[in-house]
Amino acid sequence: MKTNLAVIGDPIAHSLSPVIHTTVMEDLGIDYGYEKIRIPKGELPHFLKSEQCRLMKGFNLTMPHKQDVMTYLDHIDRDAVIFDAVNTVKVEDNRLLGYNTDGAGCLRAMMEKGYDAKGKCIVIFGAGGVVSTVALKMALEEAESIVILNRTLKSAEVLAKNVFSRTGKRIITGELEPETMTKYCESCDILINGTPLGMEGIDRDFEDFTFLEALQKDSLVYDLIYKPEMTSLLKNAKGLGLETLNGLGMLIYQGLLADEIFLDTSLDFPCLKAKIEERIKKM
Repeated sequence: MKTNLAVIGDPIAHSLSPVIHTTVMEDLGIDYGYEKIRIPKGELPHFLKSEQCRLMKGFNLTMPHKQDVMTYLDHIDRDAVIFDAVNTVKVEDNRLLGYNTDGAGCLRAMMEKGYDAKGKCIVIFGAGGVVSTVALKMALEEAESIVILNRTLKSAEVLAKNVFSRTGKRIITGELEPETMTKYCESCDILINGTPLGMEGIDRDFEDFTFLEALQKDSLVYDLIYKPEMTSLLKNAKGLGLETLNGLGMLIYQGLLADEIFLDTSLDFPCLKAKIEERIKKM
């Protein structure tokens, strides 16, 4: 089977992208191969000029290429320009067209739970790469307020300035410490964890979860981590009767949105998502 689609990055061995995209292709009866290609930082230009790349239908990108690739693209979609990151490239008539489906994937996962961003008070823990995309998407979706709390305050402030410069939305920042976390959770509708705390393979977690007690009972606790399926944060939130969501939905939806771009078609998201989840459970 010819490799028509791929995900590139470094490291790449852990990627679940092949499970998502091969499930879609098989369901549609399309004979496309999808593989993981390790491209170390610095080797991206060589890959983009290669015959292998130019013969593909497209490819997804993960770290460390989401920003670096933008220099080499012939067209960049509006969301990708705002987010300053590309996770999907379509190859069409020897042109490279860049898109970002991460923000839309995050929002779709929330909406599946019955939550949207418009008019909501959103608190985000962390200030890493994924948080930038999420914060920008929440701003574009007209959140009432966005608070970013991070262990290093300077990083949160830099991110806040970036969001304001791109969307005009002012962001509140603070340190990721118990008193501040509790303070902002009191008026929070959606709490999003964008830190690695509680992630599989990480030996650090939240020191305590008393901040969850400040949330209203109809609040959503959204952990962007998907391994493990139920982090300590989500377990404690669930124990308090709060609605919870992990990061698997975002991962799947960003992949399905990318496939709609690759194939130039609309997909049956609920059906495909269920099939992908079933495959992942069996891994």
